[in-house]
Amino acid sequence: MERDEIVARPIRKAEFGEPIPVTIEDMLNEISNQGPAIPAVISSVQPQLEALDPALLAESSHIYITGCGDSYFAGLAARYAFARYAGVPTEALEALEFGRYTAEFAPPGSLVFGISNSGKATRSVEALVNARLGGARTVAITGNSEGWLAQEAETILDQSVRLAGELIGMPSNLATDEEEDKPRRGSFGLVNYLASLTTLYLIAFQTGVVRGRITESEADGLRAELRSTAGLIAETVRICTPAAEAYAEQVKAVESYTFLGSGPSLATSLFYAAKTYELPRVYGVSQELEEWAHEQFFLTGTGTQVMFIAPQGRSVSRIQELLHTTRTMGGCGVVVTDESNPDLSEAADVTLPVAGSVSEALSPLVYCVPGQLFATHLAKARGRLAFEFDSPLQYEMNMRTIQESQLIEFHSDRE
Repeated sequence: MERDEIVARPIRKAEFGEPIPVTIEDMLNEISNQGPAIPAVISSVQPQLEALDPALLAESSHIYITGCGDSYFAGLAARYAFARYAGVPTEALEALEFGRYTAEFAPPGSLVFGISNSGKATRSVEALVNARLGGARTVAITGNSEGWLAQEAETILDQSVRLAGELIGMPSNLATDEEEDKPRRGSFGLVNYLASLTTLYLIAFQTGVVRGRITESEADGLRAELRSTAGLIAETVRICTPAAEAYAEQVKAVESYTFLGSGPSLATSLFYAAKTYELPRVYGVSQELEEWAHEQFFLTGTGTQVMFIAPQGRSVSRIQELLHTTRTMGGCGVVVTDESNPDLSEAADVTLPVAGSVSEALSPLVYCVPGQLFATHLAKARGRLAFEFDSPLQYEMNMRTIQESQLIEFHSDRE
């Protein structure tokens, strides 16, 4: 017989100031300048990983990655890298699902990475609390080493990003006015997503080294590829902006979009959908590539907008087939891909180009950019700021709903 003792902690009051409007100019500036976060995080986080007790990574039986929103997407995006390089079973679960339904049943020897850049997301904190109560080892991945998430974790990986001594997390220093008497521009926090992705990839590589899955030389090569994505981001902004702007203008009256991906690109499709909610405020649906063929296919017809996220990799052949299906049914097939996939571009109605040819495992770092550009230009075409709250109440409720939620501990007594 199993009995659960549920303990509710006192609710913490959130501290938040006034929202900073994010203009289209601010957003485009942040998209253009986010790449330097990647080498900055590598320089900061890799020494922290090397200073850890190797047993923490070498002896873990199972790895869980958990968080909310973009932090959760980063975990999903990194799963394939952990499978390919780390040599340990790895799952990414949304924070409520993990904290309330999985944490106490995690296998012995489990290691849990909880992600919250602010360190204030209640569900992410709750996930680590219940993981620890269930016997797992816990690591906070955060940009706030003094925050709530860090306080509840046994180990902290500080991924706060600094360039020339200035913090470039949210709110961002990337778009500051040169004149000191002018206020800092608004920021959407895109750097935070890249920081979480970069940290997770570094963990996967380091885990592979300490477990003997890859050599240190191979890990160095992977870190070099990781570092190189900063330049690919900048080039993708340059080559993709005209196409993203033209497509956004073309579909500015459309109220819903479907984003499809598989493997690491499933996370990218979720990221795209989230940006369409948050920026232009339209309905973006993320779906796993194959499931679309079994489900949303029945809603596909004239004017349906279907965007395929297609880095070179294991799903290109299936994307080719489903792109044909979309267009045969009268839908608009949009493909996000690089020059290594010319057949996809030729078969699509619209191509949002990506620079270079990054490996599929690391592709989310670069492939997030076309979704950012599209959502920003769609907001512009629809006459909105890049990111704005509809009312003071909406802003207050957004902050309180995420940061002032009840934290629940689960203490199980198994007989």
